[in-house]
Amino acid sequence: MRTEDIRKTALFEGLHDAEAARLLEIARPRECSKAECLFLLGDHADRLYVVLSGAVELNFPVTFGSTVRDVPLEVRTQGSALGWSALVKPYRFTLSARATEPTDLVTFLRQDLLRVFEEEPRAGYVVMHHVSEIVGRRLLQVQALWARELQRVVEHSLCASPEPRR
Repeated sequence: MRTEDIRKTALFEGLHDAEAARLLEIARPRECSKAECLFLLGDHADRLYVVLSGAVELNFPVTFGSTVRDVPLEVRTQGSALGWSALVKPYRFTLSARATEPTDLVTFLRQDLLRVFEEEPRAGYVVMHHVSEIVGRRLLQVQALWARELQRVVEHSLCASPEPRR
């Protein structure tokens, strides 16, 4: 991975060359096989991931009786980051992540990122600005899903209710 690759990642967009070089120093490679799980909803989040090649699907696990099904929310591909929960308390992943094909990633441990952000405050500002955008988009996604479910429940209850008397 090169500094240009880091700067092309949406989460790191806007970093100066020196800041990207600092992140490159702490980057650790990771390979995933198809269907390999990176993390599960609720797991302790101690690292951030950037996809170099391949794809990672972010899922929300839903339980139906004794069966758990993953509801896909989005797919992260080359140049995208995942695992922002490693930078936001309570440091728990809010979704599950699974590689949908052989995938090459780089990981950044939280303590390493925080050390760089302390030494390079502008880099921390840039990254956290992007994290806030991701959180905002995720909130809108969840809000839309919740609204659809609420509408379904209300429609179902209206259809199940007897006609009001006149």
